[in-house]
Amino acid sequence: MLAISTMWNALKQPDGAALFDELKTLGFETIELSRHLTPDQVEQLKPFLRDVGQSPPCSIHNFCPILPGTRQADAEKDKILLSSLDAMERKEAVRRTVQTMELAVELEVPTVVLHLGEVDTYDRSYLMSDLYTYGEREFEAFGQKVTEATEWRKRKEAKHRDAVLRSLDELNERALRMELHIAIENRPHYYQIPNFEEVELFFEEFYGSPMRYWHDAAHAALQESVGLCWAHTWLDAYKEHLIGVNLHDLQGLEAYHPPGSGDIDWDELFAQLPPDVLKVLEIRHGETEAVIAARELCQEGGDSPALQG
Repeated sequence: MLAISTMWNALKQPDGAALFDELKTLGFETIELSRHLTPDQVEQLKPFLRDVGQSPPCSIHNFCPILPGTRQADAEKDKILLSSLDAMERKEAVRRTVQTMELAVELEVPTVVLHLGEVDTYDRSYLMSDLYTYGEREFEAFGQKVTEATEWRKRKEAKHRDAVLRSLDELNERALRMELHIAIENRPHYYQIPNFEEVELFFEEFYGSPMRYWHDAAHAALQESVGLCWAHTWLDAYKEHLIGVNLHDLQGLEAYHPPGSGDIDWDELFAQLPPDVLKVLEIRHGETEAVIAARELCQEGGDSPALQG
């Protein structure tokens, strides 16, 4: 299945009905509900998503709709975290995630993609991005800066990882009762959770649960670009847990470009993916022609039924 995320036009089209009309003309099988949707947009979308013959959304990201007081443009900047050491904040993050899960049940969305939070450490990403920008990716200094940043993370990660485990314990129990999958997503930055090793830890802890792995292709590529982890290792290690993948390209260190317009080797990536895995195009707003070209690339030359209106 190939879908497109509402990320593409949620910020440009405030009316949910018009938003859906724009998406259905692009030729995808269904849509993913992104974190950028407002409560009004979600309510306006609901009648269209319930139409007889209309495929339900394939996935939804927490938190959807956006949290009160959050601007759509800031939807990726979590105000509350499942990894928080503040008990009240963490419980509120769980509560809001459960609300997203309830929306998923209402709309028959089978998978909720989770952003698990981060380690509260001073962001030293600039140490790696500056070296990348100035073309020093292969020099010894690059590795030293990566080590410096990740060592700071290690000093604080245990408590935040324990907080995530508590959150996942509650959410897995809910998902089991609600007959949903929850999927943990790889993130772009070194201080975010999970890093490569933490994915394995979480699956060991919740073996047999409704939890799955959600792969973001450009996040993995970005981590490789700044020396954190080879992009292919995520799928090599966690393919057995894989339920879906977000597809967008990387231009330098900038993500959310249409596949085929950046630096990712898509033939190599598609060769790693199981043929029946859910694929979701997750790109910022741009020309329709670029979306169509990306859709055709992701279909790999095969026929795929279009999103029905």
